[in-house]
Amino acid sequence: MRRGFLATAILILISTLPATASELPEIKLSIQSIDTPTAQVRGSNGERGAAIAQLADGRLLLGGGSTGLTLFLYDLTTAKQRTIGRAGTSAERLNDSRFAITDIAVLTQTADTAQLLISYPRYNSARDCVTVVVHSYQANFGTQPSLKRGKLWFQSNPCVPVGAVQHAAGRMEVIDAKSAYLTIGDLGYPEIGDKAKRGTLGSVMQISANKVNQISSGHRNAQGILLIGKDLYTSEHGPRGGDELNLIQQGVDYGWPIVTYGERYSLGDYVKPTNPESHNGFRKPLTYWVPSVAPTELIQLPANSAWGQWSSSIVMGTLREESLIFIQMKNKRVVGQMQTVNVNERIRDMDLTNDGSIIATTDSGKLLIINPQS
Repeated sequence: MRRGFLATAILILISTLPATASELPEIKLSIQSIDTPTAQVRGSNGERGAAIAQLADGRLLLGGGSTGLTLFLYDLTTAKQRTIGRAGTSAERLNDSRFAITDIAVLTQTADTAQLLISYPRYNSARDCVTVVVHSYQANFGTQPSLKRGKLWFQSNPCVPVGAVQHAAGRMEVIDAKSAYLTIGDLGYPEIGDKAKRGTLGSVMQISANKVNQISSGHRNAQGILLIGKDLYTSEHGPRGGDELNLIQQGVDYGWPIVTYGERYSLGDYVKPTNPESHNGFRKPLTYWVPSVAPTELIQLPANSAWGQWSSSIVMGTLREESLIFIQMKNKRVVGQMQTVNVNERIRDMDLTNDGSIIATTDSGKLLIINPQS
């Protein structure tokens, strides 16, 4: 009788042990490519894909073009594109593809109008330096399209000498109709390691029309941002590797430029991490990539969708890798399985369509509509 009881107990124990995680299926993609050359940013240093945001009715906002600061409206159904207006003046930029609309955030919208935030690096000709700015805008999509610039919500500091400028970041994620999160890179500032001098550089900020709060610090160049519930994630470029996926928390220092899993570039680089290949004393990323993949925007796939077992996963675009990286999250802090799927294009920005397709802009001037292969 006792032996029978033990056998039953052991059987119950075995049945309640967690099963070994099964391998998620291989992802195969169906990709439709659309040429949008007038939305591509071109400069003396090469080309850059447009910023993108989707409206509720499925139409797309594209930011860039020959001026770097033009906002376009693109209709996937008719394949027609219209110019809405310019976010800034020619005096606010140089002939450089980095001086362009970085991101577009839709705060509110109606059938013919939208309240937007637009971020971009702004050139200060009087001081020959650069800041990252975010303005509010009223966009009109009716018979007479227009873009009216409103209040300055944010301007980074210090103003960095133009010869140093890189790593502007400037990605936004809407919190509600009156606020958003914003990433600010280190802008290549040679004194980024001095906390007294770096101001708002290398930060994640929460911004509104009347208030700015720093959420976190120690970021090099966060080119992707995603809010899942109340959990905020960023994807970040490291130096020669050490690209990171981070869960952002209030008051936390993520280590740049003191620590990194990447490598020093050279003796002449603008900043030299003192503890490469470590994150001792600072918040470690959820995962990192060595060698570099050059991460860009983050999106979350819809739940219970055509993406099957990969539904609800995070997807990260890349530049160097010319791929999408699918990231399963076991919980908000633990990364599960990942798959890298080549798309043969440098992905600059991404969004989701209403039917759950991934839509991406590329540095070659294309729109990619990406679905799981059936």
